[in-house]
Amino acid sequence: MRRALRWLFGVLLLGLLALAGADYLVWRWAGGMISESYAGWRAARQAEGWVVESGAAHLTGWPFAARLVVPDFALKGGAAAMPGGVSLNLPELDLAVALTAPSDLLITPIGTARATLGVLPPLAITAETAALHTSLTASEAASPLAGEVLRVTLRPDQMPKDAAPGIVLTIDRVDFLVSAPVEPPSLTLHIQAGGIGLPAVVAWPFGAHIGRASFDASLTPLPAATGADVAATEAAWHAAHGSLRLAATLTDWGGTTMSGEAKLDLDDKLAPEGVGFLHLLDPDAAVASLARQGMIADASVQALGAVLHLLAHPAAEGGKPEVDLPLALAGGLVSAGGIPLFRLSQAGVSAP
Repeated sequence: MRRALRWLFGVLLLGLLALAGADYLVWRWAGGMISESYAGWRAARQAEGWVVESGAAHLTGWPFAARLVVPDFALKGGAAAMPGGVSLNLPELDLAVALTAPSDLLITPIGTARATLGVLPPLAITAETAALHTSLTASEAASPLAGEVLRVTLRPDQMPKDAAPGIVLTIDRVDFLVSAPVEPPSLTLHIQAGGIGLPAVVAWPFGAHIGRASFDASLTPLPAATGADVAATEAAWHAAHGSLRLAATLTDWGGTTMSGEAKLDLDDKLAPEGVGFLHLLDPDAAVASLARQGMIADASVQALGAVLHLLAHPAAEGGKPEVDLPLALAGGLVSAGGIPLFRLSQAGVSAP
């Protein structure tokens, strides 16, 4: 009996060792896939003119997952497509796959991200949790990137965390999906966000809180990754009949709900132009809020209100009036229903 128990124990021990060995081999294989995928992505970005820097990456996570830890991650570039370019710095970037699902890559940024976008001031971005998902086996261009981020805070970089909250943007939850189809070469983006607290230092047209927002954008074709300068990139994109399509819905923004769509491109002088529409609930309240916040000139209030009343139609079951308002951008001037609203320029937004 004792001999049989020893034999059974030996068989179990050998089985466990074999299982651990197989798990280790899968871990090494999955880790190799992650490392090769990251190296390929990094080489592709560098070939496009981007600068990708980091500390020495190392593999960890055994026995349950394969994790490639990339410390001091930095991505910089894009100056040919946007004045000032973009940059992203992270204390740590984790790339992981569970050994039970080795084709599903989980990307987790760790610590406070520091980012710059064009000529805007640098931002410090923190989140309670952030997780990005993509396929490790699909080709880079065909594999969409999905993400969920909870309790996001954006503040000017170098600003103490206990500084005045008036210049801080907070979002309870953000879900997004990014894809880059090959034919035609384009970029699509879908974002949903809830519980948005806008910086109170700015006089927003409908208040500093948005209950929920959704945003869709598609850019076709993608501007060339490399180029001499912004002007050359814009000229090439215009010659390729490039266009940017936008759609957005804002719910519970100061009691107002609005949605809209727009198509933008560049005119022969490489200035932005486009057309679209805005669907608005309760136009009287919207116009009053715009005037109160100084977003439209006093001389335009009565004219815009009259146009909206002409365009308005009652909502179902006696609800508030609704308006479908045509929008246009030409020569830097944004107009609604033929009424000038404001002018866009390099100096910012100004009265028409």
